[in-house]
Amino acid sequence: MISRDDLLSNSTVIYEYDEILEAISSIALSLNEAYQEKKVSLIPVMTGVLPFAGHLIPKLEFDLELDYYHASRYQNNKGGNTIRLIYEPQEEKIKDQAVLLLDDILDEGHTLAYIKDKLNKQGASSVETAVLFDKIIDKPKPLLASYVGLKVPNVYVYGFGLDFNGIGRNMAHLYAYKN
Repeated sequence: MISRDDLLSNSTVIYEYDEILEAISSIALSLNEAYQEKKVSLIPVMTGVLPFAGHLIPKLEFDLELDYYHASRYQNNKGGNTIRLIYEPQEEKIKDQAVLLLDDILDEGHTLAYIKDKLNKQGASSVETAVLFDKIIDKPKPLLASYVGLKVPNVYVYGFGLDFNGIGRNMAHLYAYKN
């Protein structure tokens, strides 16, 4: 396993902590405007979203109910074809609700599209998505995020919630690994 020091020596900063916080504030402003008179079911997708959600939620000025989704396509830093559901909200918490999904990064978009489809089938009145990072890739994504903080190039990124082989989630900046 690679050490933190080795990882950092082979990486460059894409976004510094202050830039990330500014993007989160911008997302919060947009969400506050969009949801000012609504109650929202706020559903972060675990676990990389925790720093984003932790900074965003206190900035939200509308009524919300908080739950979460835990789903993953990744093993050993590689996306697979199977989405594993570890936890999902109960259907009665979704039906007829305005739902806002939060995720750390929109990479290829398969997991977020899958969750959004499930929520729609459970009878959500609306399902919007907010992602902190949106990776620019050279193929179409099954969905576009409703709210985006920062665009990132098509490289392996980690930090601010995203990990590299289990390390780096707690790093304040977003890094690109030079492989």
